[in-house]
Amino acid sequence: MATQELPYRMRPATLQDLLALRQLAASTLSHPDGKGRKEGHRAAAQQGEVLLLERYDGRIRDWRIAAFVDWHIRVDDVLTIRDAGTEGEVPHSGMVKQLVMELIRSLSPVEATLKVRVDATDWNEIVQGIAGFTREGSEYRRPHWINVWRWTRESAAQAVRTSRAPRFRR
Repeated sequence: MATQELPYRMRPATLQDLLALRQLAASTLSHPDGKGRKEGHRAAAQQGEVLLLERYDGRIRDWRIAAFVDWHIRVDDVLTIRDAGTEGEVPHSGMVKQLVMELIRSLSPVEATLKVRVDATDWNEIVQGIAGFTREGSEYRRPHWINVWRWTRESAAQAVRTSRAPRFRR
Protein backbone atom coordinates (compact mmCIF):
# COMPACT_ATOMS: atom_id res chain seq x y z
CA MET A 1 0.00 0.00 0.00
CA ALA A 2 1.49 3.35 -1.05
CA THR A 3 1.64 6.14 1.49
CA GLN A 4 0.00 9.37 0.53
CA GLU A 5 1.91 12.57 1.22
CA LEU A 6 0.12 15.26 3.18
CA PRO A 7 -0.89 18.34 1.18
CA TYR A 8 1.01 20.56 3.62
CA ARG A 9 4.29 20.52 5.52
CA MET A 10 6.14 22.70 8.01
CA ARG A 11 9.78 23.73 7.91
CA PRO A 12 12.08 26.51 9.14
CA ALA A 13 12.46 29.48 6.81
CA THR A 14 15.72 30.14 4.97
CA LEU A 15 17.08 33.41 3.62
CA GLN A 16 15.82 32.36 0.17
CA ASP A 17 12.24 32.48 1.54
CA LEU A 18 12.31 36.14 2.59
CA LEU A 19 11.01 37.61 -0.67
CA ALA A 20 8.08 35.18 -0.73
CA LEU A 21 7.32 36.03 2.92
CA ARG A 22 7.13 39.76 2.14
CA GLN A 23 4.63 39.11 -0.64
CA LEU A 24 2.57 36.54 1.26
CA ALA A 25 0.17 38.25 3.63
CA ALA A 26 -1.91 41.39 3.46
CA SER A 27 -2.75 41.10 7.17
CA THR A 28 -0.28 39.88 9.78
CA LEU A 29 -0.39 39.65 13.54
CA SER A 30 1.85 42.71 13.93
CA HIS A 31 0.23 44.66 11.03
CA PRO A 32 -3.43 43.55 10.91
CA ASP A 33 -4.52 46.39 8.64
CA GLY A 34 -1.85 45.60 6.05
CA LYS A 35 -0.30 49.03 6.45
CA GLY A 36 3.13 49.77 7.74
CA ARG A 37 6.48 48.24 7.08
CA LYS A 38 6.52 44.53 6.38
CA GLU A 39 8.95 42.91 8.73
CA GLY A 40 11.98 41.60 6.94
CA HIS A 41 12.33 38.54 9.18
CA ARG A 42 15.98 38.29 8.09
CA ALA A 43 17.45 38.03 11.59
CA ALA A 44 14.76 35.60 12.74
CA ALA A 45 15.27 33.40 9.66
CA GLN A 46 19.04 33.37 10.23
CA GLN A 47 18.43 32.18 13.80
CA GLY A 48 15.89 29.55 12.70
CA GLU A 49 13.01 31.41 14.37
CA VAL A 50 10.55 31.53 11.46
CA LEU A 51 8.39 28.47 10.92
CA LEU A 52 6.68 28.07 7.54
CA LEU A 53 3.62 26.12 6.51
CA GLU A 54 3.81 25.11 2.85
CA ARG A 55 1.01 23.70 0.73
CA TYR A 56 1.47 21.52 -2.30
CA ASP A 57 0.15 23.28 -5.38
CA GLY A 58 -0.84 20.65 -7.94
CA ARG A 59 -1.05 23.20 -10.74
CA ILE A 60 2.63 24.08 -10.54
CA ARG A 61 3.60 20.73 -9.00
CA ASP A 62 5.62 22.37 -6.26
CA TRP A 63 5.39 23.53 -2.66
CA ARG A 64 4.55 27.16 -1.92
CA ILE A 65 4.54 29.11 1.32
CA ALA A 66 1.02 29.54 2.70
CA ALA A 67 1.68 30.79 6.26
CA PHE A 68 4.42 31.71 8.69
CA VAL A 69 5.05 32.41 12.35
CA ASP A 70 7.99 34.45 13.67
CA TRP A 71 8.90 33.39 17.21
CA HIS A 72 11.56 33.49 19.91
CA ILE A 73 12.09 31.30 22.96
CA ARG A 74 14.01 32.61 25.95
CA VAL A 75 16.44 30.62 28.07
CA ASP A 76 13.72 30.24 30.73
CA ASP A 77 11.47 28.48 28.15
CA VAL A 78 9.02 31.33 27.58
CA LEU A 79 7.90 31.42 23.95
CA THR A 80 7.12 34.78 22.36
CA ILE A 81 5.22 34.84 19.10
CA ARG A 82 6.26 38.05 17.37
CA ASP A 83 4.37 37.83 14.09
CA ALA A 84 2.27 35.49 11.98
CA GLY A 85 0.57 35.66 8.62
CA THR A 86 -1.21 33.59 6.01
CA GLU A 87 -1.92 33.85 2.33
CA GLY A 88 -4.98 35.87 1.37
CA GLU A 89 -6.62 39.06 2.53
CA VAL A 90 -8.06 37.50 5.70
CA PRO A 91 -5.94 35.34 8.03
CA HIS A 92 -6.60 31.59 7.76
CA SER A 93 -7.26 30.40 11.31
CA GLY A 94 -6.44 26.73 10.64
CA MET A 95 -2.97 27.52 9.34
CA VAL A 96 -2.16 29.85 12.24
CA LYS A 97 -3.40 27.30 14.78
CA GLN A 98 -1.34 24.52 13.15
CA LEU A 99 1.85 26.60 13.30
CA VAL A 100 1.34 27.78 16.88
CA MET A 101 0.47 24.29 18.13
CA GLU A 102 3.50 22.85 16.32
CA LEU A 103 5.74 25.38 18.08
CA ILE A 104 4.21 24.54 21.45
CA ARG A 105 4.48 20.80 20.82
CA SER A 106 8.06 20.87 19.57
CA LEU A 107 9.53 23.50 21.93
CA SER A 108 7.56 22.54 25.09
CA PRO A 109 7.57 26.06 26.56
CA VAL A 110 6.37 26.69 30.12
CA GLU A 111 4.33 29.57 28.73
CA ALA A 112 3.80 31.50 25.52
CA THR A 113 2.80 35.09 24.93
CA LEU A 114 1.68 37.13 21.99
CA LYS A 115 0.18 40.55 21.45
CA VAL A 116 -2.65 41.51 19.10
CA ARG A 117 -4.19 44.89 18.43
CA VAL A 118 -7.60 45.17 20.12
CA ASP A 119 -9.23 46.23 16.85
CA ALA A 120 -7.84 43.18 14.96
CA THR A 121 -10.99 41.08 15.45
CA ASP A 122 -9.93 38.24 13.13
CA TRP A 123 -6.58 37.78 14.88
CA ASN A 124 -8.08 37.96 18.39
CA GLU A 125 -10.66 35.30 17.46
CA ILE A 126 -7.93 33.03 16.10
CA VAL A 127 -5.85 33.31 19.28
CA GLN A 128 -8.90 32.83 21.48
CA GLY A 129 -9.65 29.62 19.57
CA ILE A 130 -6.26 28.06 20.40
CA ALA A 131 -6.60 25.88 23.49
CA GLY A 132 -4.81 27.38 26.46
CA PHE A 133 -4.59 31.01 25.37
CA THR A 134 -6.25 33.48 27.72
CA ARG A 135 -6.37 37.25 27.53
CA GLU A 136 -4.17 38.63 30.29
CA GLY A 137 -5.07 42.27 29.75
CA SER A 138 -4.42 45.25 27.52
CA GLU A 139 -1.70 47.81 27.11
CA TYR A 140 -1.45 51.02 25.14
CA ARG A 141 1.19 51.32 22.45
CA ARG A 142 0.68 54.49 20.50
CA PRO A 143 -1.61 54.76 18.57
CA HIS A 144 -3.32 51.42 19.41
CA TRP A 145 -4.57 49.36 22.32
CA ILE A 146 -3.02 45.89 22.38
CA ASN A 147 -4.43 42.65 23.86
CA VAL A 148 -1.85 40.56 25.69
CA TRP A 149 -2.50 36.81 25.33
CA ARG A 150 -0.81 34.12 27.43
CA TRP A 151 -0.67 30.33 27.11
CA THR A 152 0.37 27.96 29.89
CA ARG A 153 0.39 24.19 30.15
CA GLU A 154 -2.17 24.41 32.96
CA SER A 155 -4.58 26.57 30.95
CA ALA A 156 -4.21 24.26 27.95
CA ALA A 157 -4.96 21.21 30.10
CA GLN A 158 -7.96 22.99 31.61
CA ALA A 159 -9.26 23.89 28.14
CA VAL A 160 -8.99 20.23 27.08
CA ARG A 161 -10.79 19.05 30.24
CA THR A 162 -13.54 21.61 29.70
CA SER A 163 -14.03 20.62 26.06
CA ARG A 164 -14.27 16.94 27.02
CA ALA A 165 -16.69 17.49 29.92
CA PRO A 166 -20.18 16.11 29.41
CA ARG A 167 -22.58 18.84 28.37
CA PHE A 168 -25.72 17.30 29.83
CA ARG A 169 -26.02 15.85 33.30
CA ARG A 170 -28.91 13.82 34.60
